[in-house]
Amino acid sequence: EYVQIGKPVNFYTVVEAACRLGQVAIGYRLAREAGEAQASFGVHTNPLKSEQVIYRPKDKIIVLAED
Repeated sequence: EYVQIGKPVNFYTVVEAACRLGQVAIGYRLAREAGEAQASFGVHTNPLKSEQVIYRPKDKIIVLAED
């Protein structure tokens, strides 16, 4: 819904995509880090907007939204 899977994208692009859906993106969760305590179990909140990430199918974007 937010960005293309498997291609590098910065978090600013994620924020903009969420905004277009009436949501606020505050972070993401990388499934590949889910079992790693030192990596906060894959949860990244308030990341640098310039940070490049390659999202995979099981990764999640953390958003604030109304139902």
